Amino acid sequence: MAVFMLLVATGCGISPTGVLDGGEPAVGFQPTTRLYFVSGARLVAVSRPLPLPSLQETLDLLMAGPTAAERRRGLRTGLDPEDDVVQKVTSDAAQVHISLRELPPAPLPAPSEGPPPGDRTQPLWLGQLTCTAAGALAARSNIAADAVTVTVRRGKRERSGSFRCSEFARAPE
Repeated sequence: MAVFMLLVATGCGISPTGVLDGGEPAVGFQPTTRLYFVSGARLVAVSRPLPLPSLQETLDLLMAGPTAAERRRGLRTGLDPEDDVVQKVTSDAAQVHISLRELPPAPLPAPSEGPPPGDRTQPLWLGQLTCTAAGALAARSNIAADAVTVTVRRGKRERSGSFRCSEFARAPE
């Protein structure tokens, strides 16, 4: 019995210490906002540490273009902040409606000039709007981004159509 008492009195062999700093507390999930930019012929998602801004604020971030660090990674935008002005954005359960400012008709380039700057034959600018808006609504509604349909309209007459993010070439995430 004396041996048992001696073992209990000595404890488990861990000597006492002072107060230790455990570092910063765990923060858990950090909400971010996902924007889509262009790299080559694909869309690339980037996350910004902003917790769920409104749809309009999210599209404003997209229209501001990639940050300097994102540009150094080779990301660019197919959107033109002077022409592709989001005038109105609305949403319901699984749809986003984006109205862009109407553009005056563009003159056709001469055959030897090649495509004009901001050439719209590659629809990546549309993919940027679609995937960014769909992701923003999906994050708020707890649904898959590809369940969201995005309708883009330019002016009162021209309708670009309805799209889902899966219709656009994206880099693996």
